[in-house]
Amino acid sequence: MDRVGAVFVFVIVVLAVGVFAETADIRTDIINFMKDKNISVEEGDIKEIDFSNLPGELDIDRIEGSDIGIYQVGYNNRSLFVVGHSGETKDAVVKSDVRYLLTFGSSKKMKKSGFLNMASGVEGSLEKGYVMMRSGSITGISTNLEVEVIKGEKKSPAVNLTGEMVDVVIYKNGEEVGFRNSLGVDSPGVVIDYDSQSKKIVSFDAGDVVSVYLKSTDGVVISDVTTMLEVTE
Repeated sequence: MDRVGAVFVFVIVVLAVGVFAETADIRTDIINFMKDKNISVEEGDIKEIDFSNLPGELDIDRIEGSDIGIYQVGYNNRSLFVVGHSGETKDAVVKSDVRYLLTFGSSKKMKKSGFLNMASGVEGSLEKGYVMMRSGSITGISTNLEVEVIKGEKKSPAVNLTGEMVDVVIYKNGEEVGFRNSLGVDSPGVVIDYDSQSKKIVSFDAGDVVSVYLKSTDGVVISDVTTMLEVTE
């Protein structure tokens, strides 16, 4: 590993793991780094971790960049993990997916199809919705709602809704994206649905507008709708 300026981050973990040996240069840097932390170690206490066999305590989805090593440093029957990155800048060397939720819903009785409100209380539309600040993917959608059967004239029986569905549809920039929840409305009561998918199937860019539309069925009232979109960057 070229010594262009090593960057170290250490995490205390009670674990004894390690495989490959490494060059003496990086070991010297680690020894000096530990010394600054008032921890005395020797070259033989330092072993490199195999990326293909990471211990469970290291929750790493993806490692970007070159000349990266993760080292296990043993001392006093304990272990430290040291991440070494050779480079002129102190860029992050470990990167994981970032996930967050967009919330939509309605507390009112919906007697017809319509866009759901955002967390601000503003009703969405083809133009109104959450504006994405970075590129990413929509990887999940879940919905919880209550179905109420509409009755006709007084003493008339309830409408027969066998086999009917309600769809909760995602819109991006005013167009359907093809990823949705579909919920059966055969009878009144609370129903749920949830679906997930891989990244890059439904993608978006910074500046795209995301909204959610509830496509209802004649003969029912939908109430207390809560829909969440999982977004992954």
